[in-house]
Amino acid sequence: MPTRNVPLESAGPHVKDVMLRAPRTVAPDTTVGQAREMFENPRVRLLLVARAGAFLGAITRESIPDDAADDQPLDSLPSGDGAMVAPDAPVASAVQLLDARNTDRLPVVAGDGAIVGLVCFNRRHGHFCVDA
Repeated sequence: MPTRNVPLESAGPHVKDVMLRAPRTVAPDTTVGQAREMFENPRVRLLLVARAGAFLGAITRESIPDDAADDQPLDSLPSGDGAMVAPDAPVASAVQLLDARNTDRLPVVAGDGAIVGLVCFNRRHGHFCVDA
């Protein structure tokens, strides 16, 4: 899906206004080897693990242990620090979480546990990537 950029200063009041609405997810049985292949693309910084639309966790390339076997499923790994944000949360809350965790990607999860988006923030240019 094409994206466009929204500067921080003109971002909507809620996370749902600045999120990508159809983030790619991977199944919990995705293997470490498959994840390593996905992370060869420098634009892939976070894998959102979900089952039937329910958010289970997020994996970064740094969170995969060097000694993890390529055939090991992702759901056997720790899934990050559990950082996520609700779609109705203020944009400022998402920026604070991004800053506190020194990251530029943040899963957006609804109250029922469904993954509904991804906050993608380019610090250098001060904008969010949103659906076109």
